[in-house]
Amino acid sequence: MASAVKVKFITRPGIKAMSRELHRVFIAVDLADQLRENMVRIQRELMSSGIDMKPVEPENLHITLRFIGEISRELLEEVKKRLGAIKYNKFTIHVRGVGAFPSIDRPRVIWVGIEEGARDLMNLHELIMRFTGDIGERDERGFVPHLTIARVKYVRNKEKYMEVVRKYENMDFGTQIVDSIKLKRSVLTPRGPIYSDLMTIKLS
Repeated sequence: MASAVKVKFITRPGIKAMSRELHRVFIAVDLADQLRENMVRIQRELMSSGIDMKPVEPENLHITLRFIGEISRELLEEVKKRLGAIKYNKFTIHVRGVGAFPSIDRPRVIWVGIEEGARDLMNLHELIMRFTGDIGERDERGFVPHLTIARVKYVRNKEKYMEVVRKYENMDFGTQIVDSIKLKRSVLTPRGPIYSDLMTIKLS
């Protein structure tokens, strides 16, 4: 497990600076078991096509709503307090299709798309930013609902890779009800991140 890091953390106005052990945290929607099985199947086919990639571990598959970054214990408690005030109705997401960032031809991140429910995920992101946006990192890229399934190092056989992509580019993977969001901690290790749940916010 990574050792504790002590640094001076400066927040934006309204939150005092402090020096403490840092907690790397984010807010996400966990993937249902039946959808997780479908993601593992795609990962296996992609790897068998000759891609040098690191698949996201099945237990770590999630839809990120906001990456907050490394914050002190005091700020973590403040985030929890604010998240506890969030109210939103549960909804359904429809998981469909495969894509890549920055493009299918030059993949660095392979993702699965969100069709139905994408607007709700965007609304939740905006709500979370209103409640917690002055704490932690800012992301200037804009929020695009998606599910990351792998990070690519190198495509050895582009033809075989494209065969897998074409097979799944419009595939219907199913639906799930989003009835909660989670505040999670990420501990970085040489074998990959280890996630743990810090708080569950139930949707009505």
